[in-house]
Amino acid sequence: MDDTSLLAAFQLADSFFPSGMVTFSHGLETFMSVATEAEVDIAHLLDDYLHGKIASSDLVAYAHAYRAATAHDSKRLQAIDQFLTVTLLPHELRQASMRSGRALLETLRATIDDDVFQHFVHAVHAGRSDGNAAVCLGLLCVVWNIPLRTGALLHLYTFSVSFLGAALRLGRLGHREAQKILSTLRPRLSPLVDLALERDLEEVSTFAPLADIRAMQHAFLPVRLFSS
Repeated sequence: MDDTSLLAAFQLADSFFPSGMVTFSHGLETFMSVATEAEVDIAHLLDDYLHGKIASSDLVAYAHAYRAATAHDSKRLQAIDQFLTVTLLPHELRQASMRSGRALLETLRATIDDDVFQHFVHAVHAGRSDGNAAVCLGLLCVVWNIPLRTGALLHLYTFSVSFLGAALRLGRLGHREAQKILSTLRPRLSPLVDLALERDLEEVSTFAPLADIRAMQHAFLPVRLFSS
């Protein structure tokens, strides 16, 4: 990977990038509202999310979207996007994925002169595709020459930062503890990428039932800081 592509990856991984992730708690706010502090282990919960939801679903869709974009296959890209949508059971998680992906597209739309990218943006605007975050990331990584594996690690990292950032704003973590969790996670991310890159799209799966329940309960909280 050359320096330009590396800097592009830094740009996407930076919390300064307006992806909208700062508004999501991914159901964590509900976990903290219905359980005592001792019952919510942030590090273990994040690990469950990464294994049971992100790596087995989003990351697989990301990899297939990357390959479709590399092949300039716009129809395949849209099909992957729609497939990912139907695998996201809770409405709030579907909305969060679409909002984040569309924010990525709109932020960079005027700066990218690429036929596949612009065709996908038009499909999202026309309602033919949803613009899920993982799919949009796969497309953008191809456009910006970010390697497949680097983009996959980036996706896991940005989710982890978003999750821990929510815990920080909810007052359940300090900055040093969050950095310790991120450091501990580093060697665990590569095996998740290895598994995701080998899966067929039809093998997309999620198994984090309590996380899905908490996401669905979020809309009924009397007071909410986050949108999911």
